[in-house]
Amino acid sequence: MADPMRKEVSMVRKKIDSVNKELKPLGSTVQKKEREYKEALDTFNEKNREKVQLITKLMEMEQLVGESEKLRMKKLEELSKSIESV
Repeated sequence: MADPMRKEVSMVRKKIDSVNKELKPLGSTVQKKEREYKEALDTFNEKNREKVQLITKLMEMEQLVGESEKLRMKKLEELSKSIESV
């Protein structure tokens, strides 16, 4: 009875070794993909921050342009009134 048990133990050990050989490159692949993912995520977040900054700048510029347009319109109205009164 001990002999068949040894054969089974030997087979299980060989299967474990075989699975370990398969796991090693898979583990390396996982680590590589995790690094690539982290780099891509960092790049994505960086570009997203840049986009937010640009949008903020654009909104500020639009506000300034709007204020400038209001001032122009006010001056035009004043000029128009002064011309009409002459």
